[in-house]
Amino acid sequence: MRHSVLIALTALVLSAPVMAEKADSEKPIELSADRGSLDQKKGVTVWEGNVVVVQGTLNLKAQRVTVTRDAQGNQQLQAQGSPVTFRQKVDGSNEYVEGSASNVNYNTAANLATLTGNARVKRGQDSVSGAVIVYNTATETYQASGGSTASGNSGRVTVILQPKAQGTP
Repeated sequence: MRHSVLIALTALVLSAPVMAEKADSEKPIELSADRGSLDQKKGVTVWEGNVVVVQGTLNLKAQRVTVTRDAQGNQQLQAQGSPVTFRQKVDGSNEYVEGSASNVNYNTAANLATLTGNARVKRGQDSVSGAVIVYNTATETYQASGGSTASGNSGRVTVILQPKAQGTP
């Protein structure tokens, strides 16, 4: 049996498209950590110890964040923690998307955010959880995978959707 479930529309997972606050990308990035290092030749920055990244309404917390930039300006962000947590306002709404996982990787060229290890994404009372959640920021689609358990059995994906209020489109 296939362990991966394609959730074609974000609406199926979280009742409406998850779109980050558009203005966030135009805001400065504030990063704080216990220590950091930068290798400009390799385009690698590493931040360690109680890392907090804030950009507009986005707030990410991790124990270690590594950012790699290639010659074309594409970035790969890798965050590790116990867990990594994030919260960001949904564009055009007073709602927030929150998530957590052992690891969060974001690739700007591929428009993919991958949450692994007890991954969970929540918006309002709706949520999706599994071993791995992959979110395509361009197509606004999720893939969730249950993974394998310690006993070798296949894990499960859990989606919780609240009913829409009467009169809500």
